[in-house]
Amino acid sequence: MTQTATTTDVPAIAGGKPAKTAPFGKERRYGDEELAELREALDQGSLFYAHGKKTAQLERAFAERVGARHAVACSSGTAAIHAALMAVGISPGDEVITSPITDAGSVLPILWQGGVPVFADLDPRTYNLDPASVATCVTPRTRAILAVHLAGNACDVRALRAIGDRHKLVLIEDCAQAHGCTYEGKPVGTIGEVGCYSLNEFKHIACGDGGVVVTDDAALAKRLRLATDKAYDRTPGALRREATFLAANYRITELQSAVAIAQLRKLDSIIARRRSWCGQLSERLADVAGVQLPAATNGCVPSWWFYLMRVIPAELGTSADEFAAALKAEGLPVGAHYIGRPVYAYPVLTDHSAFARGTHPSAAHDYRATRCPTAEAILDTCVMLSVNEAYTDRDLDETAHAITRVAAWFRSRR
Repeated sequence: MTQTATTTDVPAIAGGKPAKTAPFGKERRYGDEELAELREALDQGSLFYAHGKKTAQLERAFAERVGARHAVACSSGTAAIHAALMAVGISPGDEVITSPITDAGSVLPILWQGGVPVFADLDPRTYNLDPASVATCVTPRTRAILAVHLAGNACDVRALRAIGDRHKLVLIEDCAQAHGCTYEGKPVGTIGEVGCYSLNEFKHIACGDGGVVVTDDAALAKRLRLATDKAYDRTPGALRREATFLAANYRITELQSAVAIAQLRKLDSIIARRRSWCGQLSERLADVAGVQLPAATNGCVPSWWFYLMRVIPAELGTSADEFAAALKAEGLPVGAHYIGRPVYAYPVLTDHSAFARGTHPSAAHDYRATRCPTAEAILDTCVMLSVNEAYTDRDLDETAHAITRVAAWFRSRR
């Protein structure tokens, strides 16, 4: 049932009592399961990934979990993306089409390879790549599409795959925020050539920092392993320390892998609770005028890393900043504008400051002239609500009440 604000239901920003009457639900993230895995790792006598058993165990479990043939663990989600770009051969001057609303960790690896990020516009409801915009960005220099599954919601991977096939482009999936998300029945990360995941402290599952790359291609899997370990071939009986290409040291440790193994066992519960809570929130807010709710991509079952709403100023009579301030007064964990401005407006691109001296291939691209109108409108009007799997029914009731009554109050002041 949708809650509605009344004339006596005064929001906190106007002098009423905050809708949130108790702290949001919280649970201990790490516990006995992680400790047990850590003890086993320590008892091995080595914490080096190639000498222990935990990293190999994590890779097998992760590959099985997502339905991929190969998984390579590494030190971070950013490292996973960089390893993918190395493995598929992105080289100086190659263009990679990606999203303007993402973490810098999606884009900096392109620059490290000497590649040129090209930004396509987004769908206004899913906040993910608009395939029509992607298609207009393809040039003879394009080598790959880096699809960012933002906030646990899949891109239109079928359409992106079709563009890639048509132009012989590699499709790399950035699944950092999308553990457990599926598209047309398949886990994200398994539709393109390579899928990249993060195990950062602030993702669905975590080990402090870490990452995993998955692929079905055995040759790519071998190159991914080399890319994360200075191009050292540690195949048993064939150790070679002669680098054959420019690789990085992105090795994960046995301690990180041990924690990630325990976390992976909890993923199904985490995703189920997030889906339930956010799904119910959308039902409660469906009739709230002036607030646009996030929409799942057709064919996608999201895993909701966060909940991104947009204000409609003409209907609500206020801005994202004012709406977020009013929701904060209610006790909600919200913020306006997400990353603030599109990635193409970051100084490393606009000022061509990748290096202290010399010229990066991306300097030939004028990022000051880049415009993605829909992405800019999303950032201008969005309000992000943090989500956690420990949120309760009481949290749901009070959150829905807060958003409903704040929206009603702003509309009444128009």
